Amino acid sequence: MNVAIAFHSKTGSTEKAALVIKEQLEKNGHSVTFLRLAPEKELKAYQYKKNGKELKLKDSISDVKKFDLIVVGTPIWSFCPTPIVLSYLRGLKNTSGKKFALFATCTALPGTSIQRMGSILTTKGARILTSLTIKSIFPLDEKKLSEARRFADSLEKIGKA
Repeated sequence: MNVAIAFHSKTGSTEKAALVIKEQLEKNGHSVTFLRLAPEKELKAYQYKKNGKELKLKDSISDVKKFDLIVVGTPIWSFCPTPIVLSYLRGLKNTSGKKFALFATCTALPGTSIQRMGSILTTKGARILTSLTIKSIFPLDEKKLSEARRFADSLEKIGKA
């Protein structure tokens, strides 16, 4: 499979999980494009519009036509996906019929973050295959990262379906 992994990470936890997913998919023989989402202008978390509208991203891939599977990851900010991820999802092109897997990292309750991301994508005709939420008040340890590894292994099976 040709896989894209797009994620936003402020403290590094989501990036660690994304990297484990990438490594596991590559270990299983898949081609992976790794994309760290970032705004053109970095702000403090509270300065972003919560809905992510009108937020410009730098160096993001908006056309997902060439990918068999797109994995999108976000930290949870105030029970929501980050505005950066919401902006990315809204800007995606050629999502109709495409397969997506979503993941989030959080220290407390994830709220409806995964459902919110899924709603944006399904209105664009995408298929949400699976999701994962990794909860930890501490930096991600091997036990938590193994959840990401198992998630990547499950992507191989369901991505081919």
